[in-house]
Amino acid sequence: MSIKNFYSDVCSASKSQNVIVNIKWFICNHTLHMLFLIRLGGSLSKTPLIGRVFSLIIEYIIRILFSSDISLKAKFGKGLVIAHGHDIVIGADVILGDNCKIFNGVTLGNRDTEKSSKGNQPRVGHNVLISTGAKILGPVIIGNNVKIGANSVVLKNCTENGTYVGVPATRLLK
Repeated sequence: MSIKNFYSDVCSASKSQNVIVNIKWFICNHTLHMLFLIRLGGSLSKTPLIGRVFSLIIEYIIRILFSSDISLKAKFGKGLVIAHGHDIVIGADVILGDNCKIFNGVTLGNRDTEKSSKGNQPRVGHNVLISTGAKILGPVIIGNNVKIGANSVVLKNCTENGTYVGVPATRLLK
């Protein structure tokens, strides 16, 4: 979750290893600005006291500028891409694998708000696509290479290499 993974995020978003292209993407892409804040806040939160204070300030800045409630306690793999980064909710105990892509309006969090987030939030594998408006709620496990359809509500585990759609989400058969 550290700042050192940010370059992977930029390369994933730009689909390029070219430094000039990546600098242009960073300057012009607001979702990369949000990812930078997420990575910076995650790195700072590891520093006792003063780092935690700064990470709380960064969480607040993300809420104001991007209308997203993203906990910097969540664990984010490298190569994260957030497309249209507004109205995203990611809880404190969420784990996202490498090379995940998240669209706007996505929620990753508790199913039961009476319970603490610890052990009650999603674990997302590698190379997962979470489409616009999807909600993944509770202690579910999303396997590698899964696609979650737009506005789907995932309440149960999703096995690898599948596409899940609907309310509640079910595996789309080919």
